[in-house]
Amino acid sequence: MSRIPLVQRPADEMVEQVFAEIEDELGSIPNMFRAYANHPEILRLNWERFKVLMMHGCLSVRLKESIALVVSADNRNEYGIARYSELLQEREVNPHEILKIRLDPDHAHLSSKEHALLALAHRAHQSPFDHGEKFVDAARREGATDMEIVEALGVMEFMAGANRFLEVLDVTLD
Repeated sequence: MSRIPLVQRPADEMVEQVFAEIEDELGSIPNMFRAYANHPEILRLNWERFKVLMMHGCLSVRLKESIALVVSADNRNEYGIARYSELLQEREVNPHEILKIRLDPDHAHLSSKEHALLALAHRAHQSPFDHGEKFVDAARREGATDMEIVEALGVMEFMAGANRFLEVLDVTLD
C-alpha cells in the first residue's frame, strides 16, 4: 500500500486538467501520476517531461521503453519493471526479448545505433563518472545525433528519479 494517498478524484482544477490529458493520451491514469497529484505543479511538470521524453522526440518509443526497463531493473524498481515490460509486450516484443532487454541488454535485438544509445544510458545510470566519453563516442560512431544522445540520457535521468520516487512512497502498479 502506498505511503501517500493516490489521488482518485482531483479537488484541484489543474490536477483535473492534467488527469484528463493523461487519460486521453494513455487511456488511464497510472498510479505514478496519482501520487504526483498530491502536488499539482509537480504533477504538471512530470507529465510534461513524460510526454516530451517518452511519447515524442526523435527516438523510437520502443527504445525509450527499453531504456526505462533497464534503468528500472538496475534500481530493482518493481513498478517500472512491470510497467515497461507490459508496455513492450503491448508493442509485440516477445517475453524472451523483454527478459533479454532487462537482464542482458547487450544482447537484445536492436539496431547498432539503438544498442549504442541503450549502452550509453545504461552506463550513465550505473556509473556516471566512468568512461562517459567512450560511450558518447560509441553512440556517435553508430550514427547517433546529439539530439538522440540527449534524449536517451533524458529518459535515463527521468526514470532514475521516478524509480526513487516510486520506491520511497511504495507506489503500487495500477
